[in-house]
Amino acid sequence: MFARSVDGAKASAIFYSLVQTAKLNGLDIFKYFNYIFSLLEKRENVKVGAYLPWNSKVKEICTK
Repeated sequence: MFARSVDGAKASAIFYSLVQTAKLNGLDIFKYFNYIFSLLEKRENVKVGAYLPWNSKVKEICTK
C-alpha cells in the first residue's frame, strides 16, 4: 500500500521481518543492523546464518 513498486514492497517486507525477528530474539535493533552492515561492508566470506538474529555470536554482540 505504501510502496511505490513491487520491489519496494518486497524490500520493506524483508526489513520488517528482520526487525521483528530480532526483537523476538531479544536483540537491540540498532546494534543488530550495525553489526550485519559491518559484516557486509567488510565483505567477509561468511554464510547466511552468520547474519540471522538467532545466531549465537549475533546474540552475544547485539543483546540489549
